[in-house]
Amino acid sequence: MAENPSSHFSHRVTLKDIAAKASLSVAAVSLALRDHPRLPATTIKRVKRLATKMGYAPDPALSALAAHRSRVRLFRDFSVIGLVSNWSTHDAWTARPSAQQFIAGATDRARELGYSLQHLWARKDGASPARFSRILQARGIRGLILAPFEEQESHFKLDWKSFSVVTIERATAFTQFHHLVPNHYADLLLCWEKVRSLGYTKVGLAVRRDLAVRCNHQWEAAHAYAEAHASTALQTVPTLELTEADQFDQIRAWIRTHRPQAVIGRCDKFIAAANAEGLRVPEDIGFVSLNVVDDEPGTSGIDQHRDIMGATAIDVLNTLLQRNQRGLQPASIGTQINGTWHQGATLSPTVPNTQPAHKPKKKTGKIKAKST
Repeated sequence: MAENPSSHFSHRVTLKDIAAKASLSVAAVSLALRDHPRLPATTIKRVKRLATKMGYAPDPALSALAAHRSRVRLFRDFSVIGLVSNWSTHDAWTARPSAQQFIAGATDRARELGYSLQHLWARKDGASPARFSRILQARGIRGLILAPFEEQESHFKLDWKSFSVVTIERATAFTQFHHLVPNHYADLLLCWEKVRSLGYTKVGLAVRRDLAVRCNHQWEAAHAYAEAHASTALQTVPTLELTEADQFDQIRAWIRTHRPQAVIGRCDKFIAAANAEGLRVPEDIGFVSLNVVDDEPGTSGIDQHRDIMGATAIDVLNTLLQRNQRGLQPASIGTQINGTWHQGATLSPTVPNTQPAHKPKKKTGKIKAKST
């Protein structure tokens, strides 16, 4: 029979027992078992091997007490969480409604846990990444939430090993950080569920190319799946992927050519483009937004709950800080936030007929929001 590694000890093996065997202090053993970067890797490996051999298992009650003490110490010494943006201007990201909603949710949750959240613009006063890292360290900031990059492929070389980091998107250059994203695939399917329940059979998808790339083309994938697995016959419409230039004209030409009954979209100026083609929204063509917070007021579609994303980001970062997990993670964890349906005024309960070709009106009135 195999020997029980804890049979040499008649009591629960403690940190003190391991420390005596390893000729280290209790504090050093505790740090080693938590992978503290202050200790050499060889010491950490030796302590862990010895703890396993001796049959050490943490006492749940003592662990809870230690976590409480850790939180108290953490709040006193490192109470600021940095929300870092690296855009070309200070407010380029924070001015967006979805960003403001995120910040509000994160601020409230941080306050509940004893932190304060501060937006930090990485390029302030022309700071280089190296200088910005030194500023953060000098202020005792250990926890960072990294805002989306202005350009998806951007690189940002901070001294990452000094910080616990959570990102708001799965940035191309930082796939080894824990991250939070909207559930783009499920959100698109929810849009399809709504338009199909109303009887729409000719539904198009119009998305900005840069946003589609950020979402790893989850919208297009879900749209294709919904079309392929529809229970009734559909009239398919080619997906419109909008480039940066002349999006208004691209939308108009697409509507004119394919005449969808409704459009699921994440683009700019769709309603204005439809109006320019002589179409009323929602009477002549329905519109469903994949992000109603950043779209025109009164739009039907998905509420991504960026405030909940903000609160969840703080929770994830708080866990990393308590465990002293810094830098790139060996395996990143992604959290998806499911959106919910927002009943606006841009999707009609009565399906319009597929429109004949329209001549643009010289003057178009504003859309009248229907009561919902």
